[in-house]
Amino acid sequence: MKGLLFLIMTLVVFSKASGSCQGPLDLLVIGDSQLGATWSKSYTGNFLQHCLKGNFAIYARGGTVPGNWIGPGGMDHIETIQRTPQEEHMNLGSGESVPLCKKRIGPMIDSHQPKRVVFEFGGNYISVSDEVITAQIRDLVKILDEKKIATKDCYFLHQTFEMEVATKRNVPLKNLQNTKRILSVITHALKGKCQMIDGLELMKESPFFDGKEVLKRVPISGRGGCGGAAVNDNAHVCGAAAQDMAERLCLIFNQK
Repeated sequence: MKGLLFLIMTLVVFSKASGSCQGPLDLLVIGDSQLGATWSKSYTGNFLQHCLKGNFAIYARGGTVPGNWIGPGGMDHIETIQRTPQEEHMNLGSGESVPLCKKRIGPMIDSHQPKRVVFEFGGNYISVSDEVITAQIRDLVKILDEKKIATKDCYFLHQTFEMEVATKRNVPLKNLQNTKRILSVITHALKGKCQMIDGLELMKESPFFDGKEVLKRVPISGRGGCGGAAVNDNAHVCGAAAQDMAERLCLIFNQK
């Protein structure tokens, strides 16, 4: 009887930690609020899910960095957004309601067995030291080595230019100089493990780039998050610029 009870408890714990996750994926994408903000329908993630091909899953939590998706994690109180070909902007909740295969990189790779993996981070490193960034990225590289993820199958998308604002910049540390600093640190720490996608290079030919330091704010009708109270949000790419960025990314990720 005790043995049966132990088995049942073990199965319950296992199900809670690793269940409810779809099988093999063509593409697994993990990121921050640019891909999974609960409060917007006009960010890059809202458009990326519509142009990606194949079987994919996007998991994103606002305010996160790679370290929040490794080991003990952290920021689990922030709600996780899931996107798949069948589910658009699905809120998975927070904390223990989210299984490990949807909030920790190791279990994610084990459960989904992705052909390729994409990491989208950097914006939340703006007040973090080079040393901390380096340590977290090297922890990520260690996992990728353990899971035998090849360089050709791994991408790391870094931030792009900030959005133009109406009167003031809500996030002063989000600037071109800081963006380039973080890009350099991450690139060095990755040691070539993933193919680096420089968001600045990606968007410098965009019709929504002003040619200097910002992306033009052009809201899309019916999609909140790029106008109204958000007009001073310089940190999140939104509206037509976000749609353009997503389509540029899909040209890369949809290649066989």
